[in-house]
Amino acid sequence: PPFPFLPFLLSVAAVDGKEKAPVGRLLWSFETGGMVRSSPAVGSDGTVYAGSTDHKVYALDGKTGKKKWEFATGGDVLASPSLGVDDTVYVGSEDKKMYALDGKTGKKKWEFAAEDRVFSSPAIGKNETILFGSMDDKIYALNGLTGAKLWEFKSAGWVGASPAIGQDGTIYLGSEDKKLYALDGVTGKKKWEFSTKGRISSSPAIGVDGTVYFGSDDHSLYAVDGNTGKKK
Repeated sequence: PPFPFLPFLLSVAAVDGKEKAPVGRLLWSFETGGMVRSSPAVGSDGTVYAGSTDHKVYALDGKTGKKKWEFATGGDVLASPSLGVDDTVYVGSEDKKMYALDGKTGKKKWEFAAEDRVFSSPAIGKNETILFGSMDDKIYALNGLTGAKLWEFKSAGWVGASPAIGQDGTIYLGSEDKKLYALDGVTGKKKWEFSTKGRISSSPAIGVDGTVYFGSDDHSLYAVDGNTGKKK
């Protein structure tokens, strides 16, 4: 081969006299009983949390891939987990529930039943408020410690995307009804809505100046003023 030294360079690298694993080498893998469509979350101690279509949430050692615990729900876990300040795992399931699990043990702290499936990954607001959408056309806010419902907002279509939270606590989330909503994070009261020509399955992103960016099934990417809802 023209560069016979490359295999050696790719197999061993040393920094400050310490060997490092070669870049791109598989460190470990863990097989679940179904497809893994859930994006993983990583805890403060390196634990990796993810869901599977085998109806379970898994906690794995981030260094070895060894299973620490698993928690069974009543449906596919397609949503990605979110972690609270104490590594509480918040995750939704196709069984129409949002769960709070102890990150160390997998023990259930509480569950909240929506009226339809939960594909939305929760966002965590002030005072550990848990915010997510459901296929029942609603956006929910729950007390992260108890699971008690603080408020709900009804749209005219299912809500599968994940919410984004502005610096002032405003909640931004789109719906199948082709609208992006801005809601007061404390009360759930609508501040404004912005209409597109297609369903909104895209989770919004917020710029440093408060601009809200999101996509729509109308083939467009939008930038909207976060305070007024006016299209930029």
